[in-house]
Amino acid sequence: MSASTPARILTVAAAKGGVGKTTLAYELAAALGGVLVDLDWDAGGATRMWGFDPTAAARAPLLDALERGPEGRPPRPKRKPHQPALVPAHPDLSASRIDADLVADCLVAWAGAWEEPWVVVDTHPGANPLTDGAIQGADLVVVPVVLGAREMDALEAIVDDYRDYRLLLVPTMVPAVPPRRFVERLATLADGRISVAPPVSEHRWIRRRLRRAALVTQPNPGARVRAAAAELRAVAESVEVAGG
Repeated sequence: MSASTPARILTVAAAKGGVGKTTLAYELAAALGGVLVDLDWDAGGATRMWGFDPTAAARAPLLDALERGPEGRPPRPKRKPHQPALVPAHPDLSASRIDADLVADCLVAWAGAWEEPWVVVDTHPGANPLTDGAIQGADLVVVPVVLGAREMDALEAIVDDYRDYRLLLVPTMVPAVPPRRFVERLATLADGRISVAPPVSEHRWIRRRLRRAALVTQPNPGARVRAAAAELRAVAESVEVAGG
């Protein structure tokens, strides 16, 4: 990344869990060569997926850096081969009193300090100050979309709430024959104003897989990993276009 090309901030957000948000954030961070900032304090998030146990650490670097503010030292991302660089979450984030404006300011400052093209932020589902701040500071907000009744209701609320932000909708866990009524509803919600990425198919084995290496960077992948990785790279290409 050159000095004239600042890092872009990509926030992955969803109104409810179980829509593929964390998998999408993890894979996009790896595909884009970015830093993954994990603001989802639940135990089943990207930090554990990466292989880090925050409860065994003596400190919470992300929380410490947020409390220092944008003028303080940014957290140092952890790195492993074939995995995205990670700033890990910590359970104490759930009880933090850090407001949204501070989160946004910190992310912008860190993006300028890290020599990476993208900062990808995974968020806790639903509304909370950490998620709100990650959205405020974002150049692009990626919203995973499951083609189901309740999920589409939640999407409609997100589109309304985030109408002032640049959005990219990503259909995820899409079955071989998508329900036509939900496909049409998605098109109506996007209305030509909101970008929609290529779909990511329903790969049920991903949920059972104990991931460390990202699918998009996994060495010597089998056929089904190659197929899933190709779909995720197509989404990453859409991110680069929408966030450019």
